[in-house]
Amino acid sequence: ILAPVVIQANTQLETPIVLPKTEGSKNFDFEISMANQNGINQYNSKSFNEARMFFKKAQSLAKQFRDPGLGIVSFNLGLTLHKLNLHENAVKAFLIAKKYARGNDSILNSKLLRFHECGFNPSIPCEEKPPAKMHIEGSD
Repeated sequence: ILAPVVIQANTQLETPIVLPKTEGSKNFDFEISMANQNGINQYNSKSFNEARMFFKKAQSLAKQFRDPGLGIVSFNLGLTLHKLNLHENAVKAFLIAKKYARGNDSILNSKLLRFHECGFNPSIPCEEKPPAKMHIEGSD
């Protein structure tokens, strides 16, 4: 049995990102932004299932309308899925976030994103230990 991994304190500080008002289509940006903001509100009140629903809606709309906020809402969804211990799904959300990050340092420098990316892909070296709550297949 492996010893428990000590969580890096700074991963606890990663929080959902608010969409900037200057990007995105004016027609659809408001709806995506509102879904994202509602998700953030639910996340901050620790209602992670509700937050997941809002972030999934924002992600779906952002994909549909090719909105530049896709990276941000996918990152927020990844954070929420991590909190719900749905790590395989979080990996997918984080990979979309990274692909559409558009230079956003909060996404590109996210330790939590990196933990998911390297923790579930043995070909990516992982310099840091994954959070204690993160179950990695084959680690038992």
